[in-house]
Amino acid sequence: MWGPDIADDMGLGANLVHSTLSRHILADGYKFVIDLDKSAGCYFHDSGSGRDILDMFSCFASLPLGWNHPDLVAAKDELARVSVNKVANSDLYTEAMAESVDAFGTIAAPSYLPQHFFVSGGALAVENTMKAAMDWKSHQREAKGIEVPGEFDWEDDQQKSSHLTIGHLREAFHGRSGYTLSVTNTDPKKTARYAKFDWPRFDNPKINFPLSDSENARLDACETSTLDSIRLHAEANPDTMAAIIMEPIQGEGGDNHFRDSFLRDMRSVCDEVDALLIFDEVQTGMGATGRMWAHQHAAVEPDMIAFGKKSQVCGLMASTRLKEFEDNVFEVSSRINSTFGGNITDFVRARLILEVIRRDDLVRNAEVVGAELMTGLEEFGNSHDMVSNIRGRGLFAAFTLPSTELRDKFNSACLGSGMHLLNSGTDSIRLRPSLTFSSNEVNEALNILEAVANSIESTVVA
Repeated sequence: MWGPDIADDMGLGANLVHSTLSRHILADGYKFVIDLDKSAGCYFHDSGSGRDILDMFSCFASLPLGWNHPDLVAAKDELARVSVNKVANSDLYTEAMAESVDAFGTIAAPSYLPQHFFVSGGALAVENTMKAAMDWKSHQREAKGIEVPGEFDWEDDQQKSSHLTIGHLREAFHGRSGYTLSVTNTDPKKTARYAKFDWPRFDNPKINFPLSDSENARLDACETSTLDSIRLHAEANPDTMAAIIMEPIQGEGGDNHFRDSFLRDMRSVCDEVDALLIFDEVQTGMGATGRMWAHQHAAVEPDMIAFGKKSQVCGLMASTRLKEFEDNVFEVSSRINSTFGGNITDFVRARLILEVIRRDDLVRNAEVVGAELMTGLEEFGNSHDMVSNIRGRGLFAAFTLPSTELRDKFNSACLGSGMHLLNSGTDSIRLRPSLTFSSNEVNEALNILEAVANSIESTVVA
């Protein structure tokens, strides 16, 4: 465990944090208060209780190196220097930005996705993949003679854009912004009462683990049904579906995994129906699954991916297919844009993080330590009837409990025992440790899970 040698904060006081926030915002988050100085590695320090908590939450999976990594602490002067001015990166360029964009392109970006766009926020990253797809589809419709080329006026443009749709899966979470609301369908309170587009939604053929012969047979039928539904929709609504977007592993919707073959089949069906394939890798990207990007497990090349969370700066990467038409969104100024084009401080932090990931081979660490975690979780599941559907890839793991109530009780008991986990779907718990997670921390996490399960089972028996 590491941490900076910084004196205790003598400011507001942990006991006043929630009451102060509640005067102005809905402060209904977790009851602890993070000590930004004492938190270190895969543990955060709760100022309220004085406890160090094993962090299997990692700020909604957005802390790739854990808390106060020595390399980032050592670079605090550089981070402070670029944070003084929030530069409009869309039109004003700096050496710091150029170095960071180059590092991202060199270390993180696949060769088949050379065109990048940066923005602040995962939802906006996803939203801009959809805008880029609609731009591409509109150009394609013009080339086919379906639309009349030329300058758009407001009324004409409105008519043209109304034909375009984005296909997506059930139990998907793609964000809370304007377009993304139409492709998000997890917790209804996140989308209810807002205007949404009636875009095509297809069944998600998720795996129920273990992956037995009977489960594979069930998935064969489910996948075929989904793919056929896409074909039928495209046939009934020709030249309207700009893209299909999906998470390689659905996170908030329940940590729903798909067979690698299904991702490859989605590539094929998108080509069949002349739609782009977009992977939302905001949660699954940047090494979490033991590959830099989760779709790489399936050896499939999408047309675009959205990234965020662990990458610090958010955005999209696109293939050269998006530049098929000369006046595409990557060539025409302001077709897609953002004032800050990704926060400059986030850019620099991202560069520093990527350098550590490469130097310390942390993607490989996620694969190796993740395998240890999965082995332990499977043994844990075999020992407790209440635990089912053990699933994961790398350090992206989850398990299911019999009900929402029991899941919430289990999660609360884990926190009481010194480990912070994240709920997923209606009845699952997801584990989201940082890429620096070690074998020792795997053992600590498994011991807490075991103790909590035993305690709950003894209560039920009694």
